[in-house]
Amino acid sequence: MAVYKRAYAGYSGDHTAAAGRFLVLTRYGWSDVFASRVFTAFYVLLALVPFVVGTLYIYISDSPTIQKMIDAQGFLAINRMFFLNWLQVQGWFSLLLAAWIGPSLISPDLTNGALPLFLSRPLSRVHYVLGKSLVLIVLISIISWIPALLLFGLQASIGEPGWAAKNLSLIPAIIASSLLWSAFLCALSLALSAWVRWRVVATGLTFAVFFVPAGFGAAMDAVLKTWVGNLLNFWWLMVVVWHYLFGVSDRLTLQLDGTPQRSAPFPAAVLTLCAATSFCFVLLNRRLRAKEVVRG
Repeated sequence: MAVYKRAYAGYSGDHTAAAGRFLVLTRYGWSDVFASRVFTAFYVLLALVPFVVGTLYIYISDSPTIQKMIDAQGFLAINRMFFLNWLQVQGWFSLLLAAWIGPSLISPDLTNGALPLFLSRPLSRVHYVLGKSLVLIVLISIISWIPALLLFGLQASIGEPGWAAKNLSLIPAIIASSLLWSAFLCALSLALSAWVRWRVVATGLTFAVFFVPAGFGAAMDAVLKTWVGNLLNFWWLMVVVWHYLFGVSDRLTLQLDGTPQRSAPFPAAVLTLCAATSFCFVLLNRRLRAKEVVRG
């Protein structure tokens, strides 16, 4: 717009509070993600279908009449293993979300040189990462611990008296384990998005991080007769955390064929996941710069 027209006016609207400015990045991140009809339909299925299946399972398990009709008396029970298995299924779906959404969160900003524009505003790198992280963390939460708590409330309301009091420890276990898994997936996705420009390559590397080191660790355990190789299997580390937090760690001692299985201790699993998450954020921090430094 030419200056001589005198038609330019500064922004006169309300300003976003300083503490919540990073949420602008989250809001626009969601708008970009849900601009795809394919993803929207896929996400709705991820959010609704497992929840509906879990709801029907709980209703049937608490209805002796229906159990007699389908001849399933004594086989359907709502216990800690039900919520553990449900979260494990949603954990795989969360990995799919991270592999799909994560590579597109930061890479476009770095490729198009938009990062200096973000950081030239009253927005720090911490707020930038937080705003981008919430895009993925909230989407994972909607399909993981939030519906799990709704299923817990449903069972507590229609189940046998005293069930909620006996299983009250499931609430912090569901929230803590889901947030730990979400933080790791988010850190991994953002780090790969910052270092790999091509989305397809970043998506492939996301799956490679889970399968390649796990195979190497399994071979090392088989040769050395130890559990140290489990520390390279991030999915198995999360399985260990789930079992210990849900109070069913004894289920980790046997494989499907009944043979003993070596497993990483719970403290080692938690520390490894936290260390891997921190390492991913360190890599991300090294890539996020407001300007490029050219050394001669």
